[in-house]
Amino acid sequence: MNPAEYSRMFELEDRYWWFVSRRELVLNLVRRFLCVSNPLILDVGCGTGATAAALQTFGRVICVDFSPLALEACHQRSLQELIQAEAEAIPLASGSVDVVVATDVLEHLEDDMVALREFHRILKPGGVAVITVPAYQFLWSEHDEALMHKRRYHARQLAERTARAGFQQVRLGYTLSLLFPLALGRLIKRDKREGKAPQARIQSVPIWLNDALIRLQRVETALFRYGTLPWGLSVVSVIQKMHLTQLGMKNKGTGNENSDPGEVRVTVTHDASGSHGPVRAR
Repeated sequence: MNPAEYSRMFELEDRYWWFVSRRELVLNLVRRFLCVSNPLILDVGCGTGATAAALQTFGRVICVDFSPLALEACHQRSLQELIQAEAEAIPLASGSVDVVVATDVLEHLEDDMVALREFHRILKPGGVAVITVPAYQFLWSEHDEALMHKRRYHARQLAERTARAGFQQVRLGYTLSLLFPLALGRLIKRDKREGKAPQARIQSVPIWLNDALIRLQRVETALFRYGTLPWGLSVVSVIQKMHLTQLGMKNKGTGNENSDPGEVRVTVTHDASGSHGPVRAR
């Protein structure tokens, strides 16, 4: 992501309808599908930390991001457990995490399958991952370029990839469906500005409209429990790492998962310059 986008995100994600709605959807899904008390939650691609801060309601949260700018913003939110790492190589023990959250992360990666397999590795059997990605390649725009996306997704495409990574699908659908016509309008109006760096299009809206959009998306989030429309601006997936008993039924007893990962200890060095030193996970 372009460095300038981090400061914009930090400024807006506590109040702008898009960030608020996505965060509330993720919290709703974690609350619904969380199966343990006091979970260890990993926010991969945590950005500037608003979602990670909210996830602390459920348990211990570790933030992972490759960008020191993102982790510095998380530090400003008083988030303490920060890991500078790529989503494809997370320095935590196998089978050590209860929940993985990855909001709009996979589309940034050259090989999203490597990250999905890494999520599967670090999750405990029975653990869940909540994933969101932007929908539909035909909606590709300057916004995607500014955020350094590699692709957009169809729901079926994401389902196929999570299955290949070893996950069982729990919930899959589109969200931000009611606002899909607005994206089509943006698609029609989009233009190429020669010689100018692409910018993420976060359109300023009046406070009353911002609040109305948040309320609208709360209705859609509530309805997501029962089903979704066959279109939307984002794809959302809840997936689960199968238990040994499930693997035995599927693979006739050939599974070999470690169900006792032991203690997870994360050490993070943070100095006044905002850089983050080595992380050790034992």
